[in-house]
Amino acid sequence: MHDQRGLKLGYIWLQPGVTRLNGWTLLYVLFISIGLLVFLNFQQPYVLEVMLGIPEAEHGRVIAKMGLVHEIVLISLVGPFGALSDRIGRRPVLATGYLFITAGYLAYPFATSVIELTAYRAIFAIGAAAIISTFTTVLTDYPQDISRGKLVALGSILNGLGLSILAGVGGQVISVLTESGYDPVVAGQMAITGVGMIGLLSAVLVFFGLRGETLKLEHEKIPLATLLKEGFGAARNPRIALAYGSAFIARGDNVVVGAYLSLWVQQAGLAANMSAGDAQAKAGILIPIIMAAPLPIAAFFGYINDKIDRVTGLIIASALGSIGYLGFGSMESPLLGMAIPIGIILGCGMITSVISGQTLIGQEADPRITGSTLGAFNFFGSVGTLVSTVLGGYLFDIWTEGGPFLMMGIGSILVLLSAIYVRLRYGASETDEAPI
Repeated sequence: MHDQRGLKLGYIWLQPGVTRLNGWTLLYVLFISIGLLVFLNFQQPYVLEVMLGIPEAEHGRVIAKMGLVHEIVLISLVGPFGALSDRIGRRPVLATGYLFITAGYLAYPFATSVIELTAYRAIFAIGAAAIISTFTTVLTDYPQDISRGKLVALGSILNGLGLSILAGVGGQVISVLTESGYDPVVAGQMAITGVGMIGLLSAVLVFFGLRGETLKLEHEKIPLATLLKEGFGAARNPRIALAYGSAFIARGDNVVVGAYLSLWVQQAGLAANMSAGDAQAKAGILIPIIMAAPLPIAAFFGYINDKIDRVTGLIIASALGSIGYLGFGSMESPLLGMAIPIGIILGCGMITSVISGQTLIGQEADPRITGSTLGAFNFFGSVGTLVSTVLGGYLFDIWTEGGPFLMMGIGSILVLLSAIYVRLRYGASETDEAPI
């Protein structure tokens, strides 16, 4: 049941001590963060093709190698940032993260080599680690459990809207600037740095809008290493272990769609005699459709996820993801008409997987070490992103363009089977109101 001492933000019950300003700031964070983190992936094919002149046949492997560096930084820091947010508070860690990704955005389009590009990507990754580990923790902190699924669903809708707007507008801006007479390189620099400035604005907003936590005394004394150990040790709970496994797959979704779908569309477009800018614009239409069309499903799924056992919710989400990824990866070209309906199923699987995994970990996490547990959750998500990025790039170049999607489909099947096992073996969670 909800705590009457808490405020309501629309239909969301907030924890006592969380103000509506805090809640609105969190909604802004949910709207902007994923778009900022993924937009750079979306622009990589254009940067490699137009701005650095890298041969098309090498794109997949170059993206994979840059992704490897990005994910090594992310994996190294996402756990410590989560523990640090338990130690000093969420607000300063999140604001610092936005500043780092702003620096990455401002430098990225001015790189003159792949090595330089990779170094800027590492700077960006520091910010990504701070943002990922912190905003998911705040998302766990703020709602009462009766509204947890609804807020996570709303967050996923905002994630999708933010990503769709940035991907759609950013992709079209380059084409519009080029057609207006700007040099293609300058057009790319203007679009990428323009998005980067949103990171600076976000740092200011979260610093003044999020709650300044009154930290528990034990957090001031517990070493970061101990907090990290406790976060990973939480996997003794089979539902938390399942949530960690779901993060491994679900976090790779944005990489595969943001990087390899964009690359696949661009190469298919160039093969159909489109210009690089027009091919990028085509990707800028397809990706928002995949991300935005499932948003009504997200709202419905968030509602029912507060009514059913949350492992059952993960089973439904993983089944959708398996169908969508395997179907999309089996297509001959993403420019075919069938790419849209199959892509929408894929998008439904993506968004429901995020909702179910985030809701499950939020339900099961020990409030004493929420940041540490979410840090471990995001660590496994980062490892999944690393595997998706590196292995996906080589599958794209060496096997088939649909390889990254087929890989994710197989991963979704493994999560599906694991969720069925946990549900049958351990039954419904005692915290669910009406488990099914």
